[in-house]
Amino acid sequence: MRWFTKIVKALKNEDGFLPLFFALMLPFIFFAWGLAIDFGRAHIAKEELQTAADAGSLAAAATATTVPASIEYQPITDSDGNVTGVQENVTKWKAEIQDEAAAQSAAQHLFQANAGNLSPGAGVDFNMSGDWNGAKVGDSSYDIKAGVRVKAPWAGAAAALLWGSKSYYKIPVSTMGTGQAFVNNN
Repeated sequence: MRWFTKIVKALKNEDGFLPLFFALMLPFIFFAWGLAIDFGRAHIAKEELQTAADAGSLAAAATATTVPASIEYQPITDSDGNVTGVQENVTKWKAEIQDEAAAQSAAQHLFQANAGNLSPGAGVDFNMSGDWNGAKVGDSSYDIKAGVRVKAPWAGAAAALLWGSKSYYKIPVSTMGTGQAFVNNN
């Protein structure tokens, strides 16, 4: 970079310095612009992936059913005080995902509906069978972990130019969404 500063000092007071300086800086400006585009696309893909993961996990949590969490039993007596039955009172309810297959189906359906822009045409590699994982956590939560690879021609070219590595042509992006069902007992 020393040669560059020498050129700038020599040409600073000369006519035509600005066009020459701009011409020398133009490749660096284009390169920085390209990197901003690549990493901007990766950021947009991450946000779309997060939206899809959240939607899928909430859809899975919505399949939860309401089950009793706390039950009190009170005896039913006749006029003589003899117990003739038992009355069951549910004092607290909880949400529970009981059908994991239905939860996974709902999660996959809504994830795919919200991940429409994550396609090869948009420069994103995504495989539902390998890059998506959904699982029930506890009684009422559902987690989705998903990842994509965003094509990055500028960042890949920079890595190939600087380090000889071609592994940066696709930027890995991953996220996780969690949905939880609950019951308001108030």
